[in-house]
Amino acid sequence: KKAIIDPSLFKYKVQPIKKELYETVIVKASQLSRRKHLFSRDKLKLFLKQHCEPHDGVIKTKATSIAKYNLAEQNFSYFFPDDPPTFIFSPASRRRGRPPKKMSSSLEDEITEKPNTQGRKSKVAREKTKFQKQKE
Repeated sequence: KKAIIDPSLFKYKVQPIKKELYETVIVKASQLSRRKHLFSRDKLKLFLKQHCEPHDGVIKTKATSIAKYNLAEQNFSYFFPDDPPTFIFSPASRRRGRPPKKMSSSLEDEITEKPNTQGRKSKVAREKTKFQKQKE
């Protein structure tokens, strides 16, 4: 695997918006910066809405943006100097939301002693007896 390149060694080719007035310049990474509050969460959301769309749970670039910025002609190494990342597949979890709160053992004991209002044991009590039977 290649060693990661130090970002301070990069040089950037800066192209002016008005090409007739200015010329293209190559600058060091330390010479580039942006003003404070120029980039915000709201601007990022707007950018994503304008240039991306969800497809089967994956956010993809819109076809209009791909055509406008000639992204189809570029590859990963055009934008980043290192090797492309390798992502490990992880299956989606079936449950959504927060997991239920854990009960203390004293509360579980109280529940097992008292029958449910419907005259049968609660789910916690059934699971506890099932677990005890498995231990034996």
